[in-house]
Amino acid sequence: MERLAVLVLGHGSRRSRANEEFESCVEAFRRRHPELDVGRAHVELAEPLLGEGLARLAGRAERVVVLPLFLFAAGHVKDDVPRALGAARAASPSVRFEASRALGVHRAMVEIALERARAALPAGAAEARRTVLLAVGRGSSDPDANGDFCKMVRLLGEAGGFARAEPSFIGVTSPLFEPAAERVALSHPERLLVLPYFLFDHGRLVERLAGQVFDFAERHQAVDVRLAPRLGVHSRLLDLIDERLEEVLAGVAALPCDTCLRTSAAA
Repeated sequence: MERLAVLVLGHGSRRSRANEEFESCVEAFRRRHPELDVGRAHVELAEPLLGEGLARLAGRAERVVVLPLFLFAAGHVKDDVPRALGAARAASPSVRFEASRALGVHRAMVEIALERARAALPAGAAEARRTVLLAVGRGSSDPDANGDFCKMVRLLGEAGGFARAEPSFIGVTSPLFEPAAERVALSHPERLLVLPYFLFDHGRLVERLAGQVFDFAERHQAVDVRLAPRLGVHSRLLDLIDERLEEVLAGVAALPCDTCLRTSAAA
């Protein structure tokens, strides 16, 4: 039987708390799959880095699958991962290296986000209908990632029965949270629910958003302003990671740009 290893990939942070959240997710996945050789790595800012993680697993496996724990496919998934796979293939030609898709737009992520959002609301099915949901993404220079986030927000609004749902970002692209919240305030909503669509604690980004939400609430005291928890580790997240792994093992979902990067590297 082919020796299989899995490398769960996170972004990496200078903040130990963010890395610990990621590591707790990896450990939960490892407990689910005692039959698998599961490693972890980061793209930047924390060790082990992706290249090192691939090299470690290549020494004890015939097939290595990278599972990027990223909400959407932006530069790290589209560029850094294929580049690292190309280098790993050159260094260990006898090992088969592959990668899954990012988590992406998926019902499991909708369910997780709605659970977090509803936890911040008063009890009662009618509360969502009196609530404007303002989701906050990290923001990217990649238009596909930003578009996927906006699609997620639309799905959240329809599935959650909110008065309406609006997208915003904490950085990089627009609309930023503060002007988006001020536009929502013009309609005099009964309640504004802010949902950080972050997988783990992004340190200063989380703190910045909390401060901006507090300042907005101070300026608009007639509005019931609530801040939901970030997504975090969840059983449905682990289910989706399983699904992404199965796609790779079944050969039904190649990593975007993987083939073209391999071709250019071979040339």
